[in-house]
Amino acid sequence: MTTFRNYILANFGLEMPGPQIPGSWFAENGLPMIVSCTCCGMTMSSPSAWIDRDGQCYCGGCAGAEDD
Repeated sequence: MTTFRNYILANFGLEMPGPQIPGSWFAENGLPMIVSCTCCGMTMSSPSAWIDRDGQCYCGGCAGAEDD
């Protein structure tokens, strides 16, 4: 699993602005601002999500929060 930030950089070549990300940035880049965990269904902001190799989103608790 990898962080949302690392996932979009590796797969789309996009670097997230920081530390505060305007909502318009998500719309301009065609990315969701809110996602839900594939495992438990909890919703979270995209930057908080962990993404697996298949592009599925997970919360930190279900992901084990280990970057690979």
